[in-house]
Order: sequence, then structure tokens, then C-alpha cells
Amino acid sequence: MRATIRPDFFLQEIAGEKILMGGGEQINFSKVLMLNNTSAFIIEELQRAGGAVAAEDMARRVAGRFEVDATEAQADVEEFFRSLARQQVADLSD
Repeated sequence: MRATIRPDFFLQEIAGEKILMGGGEQINFSKVLMLNNTSAFIIEELQRAGGAVAAEDMARRVAGRFEVDATEAQADVEEFFRSLARQQVADLSD
């Protein structure tokens, strides 16, 4: 599974909290997601990549950054990618 974040979303920090906001012609406040440190890291990595990132690659990055088991990181990243797709924040591919 690979994820590509849609370009009309941007990461902001407000009052010490990281949020992902839907942009476009006007800011869409119905598309505001509060992020924890791990999810903010994943979003930043997806944006930095500028294209599709494999769940396996992202899981390795997460495991290295947050000292979590690689198997657990893999399952969590895949679920987060699916969640982003359900919320129309990212596109998934095989």
C-alpha cells in the first residue's frame, strides 16, 4: 500500500498543537484534523516526499523516530493511511 497526500492540505501549528487543514480556494474548516506527534510526523514525511510513499518505508521511518516495534509500526501506518483516504486527505495505491 502506498499513500500520496493531496496537495490542498497543509500542516499548521496553532497554540502548540499541530493540525492539518483543507485548503483550496477557501479554507475548509470542516476538514481540520488534530494531529498527535506521530501522525504529524507521517504527514510531514508524506508532504516532503511529494509523491507516493510505501507503508513499509513509512513504518521504518516511524519505528526509527519513535522507537516502536516495526511490526506494530507497519500496522499503525497502514491504518493511518486508510484513515487519511477515508477522510479524503490522501490517495492510496498498490
